[in-house]
Amino acid sequence: MDRLLPVFTFTSSDKMEYNIIYVRGKGLWDEIWGYITLEGDWNTIAGQAFDHKGETPGLGAEIKDNKAWYSQFAGKKIYNTNGEYTSISVVKGGVKDPTNQVDAISGATITGNGVDEMLDRGLKYYEPYILKNKKSETKNQ
Repeated sequence: MDRLLPVFTFTSSDKMEYNIIYVRGKGLWDEIWGYITLEGDWNTIAGQAFDHKGETPGLGAEIKDNKAWYSQFAGKKIYNTNGEYTSISVVKGGVKDPTNQVDAISGATITGNGVDEMLDRGLKYYEPYILKNKKSETKNQ
C-alpha cells in the first residue's frame, strides 16, 4: 500500500530552514498524532506538537496540554553520533540519555508508550528521505 509522507519546509526570517514531518499512532483510548520539526541538519528536533482524539484529561491529554513535558523535545537527536537511527524515547523513571530521551508523563504510561512507538515508527518511515537530504546538505557545505 502506498503511504503519503508529507514534508513541510519552513524558512524563518533569519534564513534558518526547518523540516516538518507528520507522525501518527495509538494512545490509550484512540488516535494520537503530531508534527515534528527538524532543524536543517535533519537530526535535531527544533520543536513538536502533539494532539489526541480522546486521551484522559490531566493524564494522557498532557501530550498536548503540558508545555513543560513537550518542551523536553527541543534539541533531542534522532541519530546518534555514529549516524545510526535512534528515534526519541519516552522513558519512565528518569532520563538516562539526554540526547534522545524525554521523561514520561506520570500516570499516562500507555499514552507515553504510544508516543514512543509513534515516534520510532513514524520517523523511521521518513528515514530514506531524511538520509537522502542529509547527504545533499553535506555536499552543499
